[in-house]
Amino acid sequence: MQQPSSLPSRFWPVPIILAVVLFAGITAAGAAPVPVPDRTADIQQLMVQAYRYYTGFGAPLSRARALKLYLQAAELGDAEAQFIVAGMYYRGLGTEKDQRQAFKWFLRAAEHGRYTARSLTIIGSMYLRGTGVPQNYMEAKKWLELAVKKGSVRAMSDLAFIYYNGLTGKKDFRRALALYREAALQGDIQAQYNVGLMYANGIGTPVDTVRAYAWYSLAASQGNTMASVARNSLMPAMNWQDLTRAQALSVRLYQEVEQNREKRQAEEQEEDSGKGGTTP
Repeated sequence: MQQPSSLPSRFWPVPIILAVVLFAGITAAGAAPVPVPDRTADIQQLMVQAYRYYTGFGAPLSRARALKLYLQAAELGDAEAQFIVAGMYYRGLGTEKDQRQAFKWFLRAAEHGRYTARSLTIIGSMYLRGTGVPQNYMEAKKWLELAVKKGSVRAMSDLAFIYYNGLTGKKDFRRALALYREAALQGDIQAQYNVGLMYANGIGTPVDTVRAYAWYSLAASQGNTMASVARNSLMPAMNWQDLTRAQALSVRLYQEVEQNREKRQAEEQEEDSGKGGTTP
């Protein structure tokens, strides 16, 4: 059976996630620390001092000193500090990038209830790929499921890979297709190709050349060369009516993807404005 091209090529070293890296996670380091009811005075003092070194407000700017102080608070069990430490190791702020340490602290923070969609995705992705932690598909699925519930597009595709290949048990092509389609509508180009591939080959769905062409065409329009080749290979067997329907569908899909993209951008801008521009 033909396999979606993102898988095995889905086993990238997490490049896309590395690019965006938890802006929300590091925000806490760029915003004045808020007292937490169950936080001890010692931890609160560490958080305030770390914030000053991180931002350069009231102390010399030093991310290395900030990390040292946040790490002390993290080791004392403060979930917010654990989350910040993870983000700093992940980005290489005040230290060299260290995925193993990043994973350790993201996981601890998540277990204490401090996480974002991105951090959950990172945890699941690292378990899936065996990056910085031994590969574990069951753990990957657990964390990716949580990330999907919070709207992570990358988690949708990674979780689809798990279901497609039956990595935690029986293969579930229908669930894989649903997840790929959800990610595709959010603009994931590789997921768009995968949806086209599954419609073209009747994987998790009856064969539907019109939908296959439309999804291939959408991915091809955004630079996916494999999708372009696959789309063109369908054309000789399509009649004029089906080709017209397929092209019309591809335009509707494109419009939906663009609307989703604009909505996400507006939400991100609103979120950033609410943070007072403090996100590094």
